[in-house]
Amino acid sequence: MNLHKYVGHIVRLNQSAFRKIAITAKSHGDALENCFLVAGVSREMRKLICYGANLRIIVGATDVVLI
Repeated sequence: MNLHKYVGHIVRLNQSAFRKIAITAKSHGDALENCFLVAGVSREMRKLICYGANLRIIVGATDVVLI
């Protein structure tokens, strides 16, 4: 799968992936919206590096949907 096609695009996480991240954010008192910018690809792990508000996450391509 060509992960570079996601770079520079806005994505949303699927429900299970977002739920995991939301639990962590809520425990820190942060508000979280399910909208992230794909900034790069981790070649070693074959994962997407995404940013949203003040959060950086690394997820697989199966966990995201292009908007």
